This record gives sequence, C-alpha cells and structure tokens, in this order.
Amino acid sequence: MVRASIIGHLREHPNETRAEIARALDIPKPTAFNAIDKLVDQGMLIADPPRDQATRGQWIRYRVDDVVVSRMFWQLGQVIREI
Repeated sequence: MVRASIIGHLREHPNETRAEIARALDIPKPTAFNAIDKLVDQGMLIADPPRDQATRGQWIRYRVDDVVVSRMFWQLGQVIREI
C-alpha cells in the first residue's frame, strides 16, 4: 500500500523529494525511502538527477514513469482477468 500511495501522490505532485513525499503521506522517512528505492529499481519512478549521478547532499526529485506504471497495471488486469 505504501508504494501505491507514493505512485498516487507523485502523479498529483510530481518532482518531490523523498522527505516531501514522506511528510505528505505521513509515513516514516525510512519507510518512504525504502519504498521509493524499490520503485526506482522497478522502473516505476524516475529520479532526477539519476541516483548514480547525484552528488552527496544533492536533492533528488522523483516522478512517475506513466508508461511503465500503465503497462504494469494493464498486465495485472490481464492476469486477474479484470481487463
């Protein structure tokens, strides 16, 4: 549910930092940070700048990769026979 909440929040409020997302969703920062890292690894979120290019202390902003999320939603619908 945390990951789904993050995706929903970022669709309405793109380009937020991890701390801003945690605060907006009222979840502990470590929980938000872990979920965001997993979503980036899965390709559902885009980090700007990319994590491997960010310098220490630089704020990374996140947004949803709508193409990847829509594809995953469609595939899930196919599997559970809802689409």
